[in-house]
Amino acid sequence: MSIPKPTPVHGAQNPAEAVLPVFPPELEREIFLLTARTYRGVSTRLMLVASRVKAWIEPFVYNIVFLRVPKHAFDFLGALMNHRSPGFVQSHVKALCIFPSIPLRVTIQLLATCSGLESLALWILPQSDNADLINVLSSLPLTFLSLNLASILPPSYWKLGLQNHPVFINLTHLDIVNNWVLWTSSLGIQHLPFLTHVAFRFWSRGSVNGALSKILQESHKLEALVLLANSVAIPGAREYLEKQNVRDIRVVVLQHARDTDEWELMRKGAISMWQRADVIVRWRRRYRAGPFDFPPGFSFGCAEDVSRYTL
Repeated sequence: MSIPKPTPVHGAQNPAEAVLPVFPPELEREIFLLTARTYRGVSTRLMLVASRVKAWIEPFVYNIVFLRVPKHAFDFLGALMNHRSPGFVQSHVKALCIFPSIPLRVTIQLLATCSGLESLALWILPQSDNADLINVLSSLPLTFLSLNLASILPPSYWKLGLQNHPVFINLTHLDIVNNWVLWTSSLGIQHLPFLTHVAFRFWSRGSVNGALSKILQESHKLEALVLLANSVAIPGAREYLEKQNVRDIRVVVLQHARDTDEWELMRKGAISMWQRADVIVRWRRRYRAGPFDFPPGFSFGCAEDVSRYTL
């Protein structure tokens, strides 16, 4: 890459002020994007610097959006409907994280507006009438979904299996945040045709062998099954899984504190839990390691520990 010569400044009195440094566009773009990722709070102000900077930063600003409280949701929805074309929204808004406090009506409006969503965290509370929510979810091109199952499925549906529900049919990555799921059944997850990654909350209690065995044996495309455990459950995870006869190198236990942590990592461009699990599984395959072995120096999935293993 050749660096252009500095541009003379006409009328400059001081020789030190006689030139302005000119960066190559590629380098300038990287500087602004790095600043936006590191200091996300200033990213919208960076777009005011110049039209070219706005073109670089705007896709990043809209790529992953957190809606924590109703005001965030109302403001974001208003901005999209009043200042952005449907084409812009469809092509730029690819991931939403919707917190439990967001009203159902606003959630439905958001999902209908963001018709190009590929990744969604839907953690809203259970609803008595969710037909409209299910309809709009079914129309989205979702491949990544983090979900409170009770928000869209009544308990009577769990026996039918997720493979019969249009929201789940095209997913490749599914993260179920309900703690009790593994104590019930496999929920038909093993029959989802495109699923490669699935994550559950793990508490080292109850019997999980039946559910996990079905998923591991019958899900033909499955690459990683992630069990997210808190610091209390982590120490006994291996012993518990061995007693449950769950011995598969695709099962990866990762330390987990809050559901928002993984989405924060995604927003920062850091290595996600799915990527950490992939690295561990590939390492186990390459070195013929056991189902409870981890790369040297690794401690239950911290991003900084696993990032060195780019297999």
